[in-house]
Amino acid sequence: MDKEIKKKNILDLQFQKNLIIASTTVIIMFTYLIGVGIALITKQIELGDSVRMWALFIISAGITGIGLIFFYNAYFHIRNIPDVLKNL
Repeated sequence: MDKEIKKKNILDLQFQKNLIIASTTVIIMFTYLIGVGIALITKQIELGDSVRMWALFIISAGITGIGLIFFYNAYFHIRNIPDVLKNL
């Protein structure tokens, strides 16, 4: 009985960790997109400057790609938790 409680507590910690990772990733990506949008609206980034636009595209692709990897990994682990609970 004590061993099952320890397993459930560890599973709760893993769930919380993955939930924090997923929500933080969404917040960071949303904040980044809002910042880029504000920079484009206020004309701090000019659409005609191809060098800056390519740099912005590469940076945005990197941030979005890394964010999606973290989010998908956390989401995958969160979806597996009910299956693990059934096995306990």
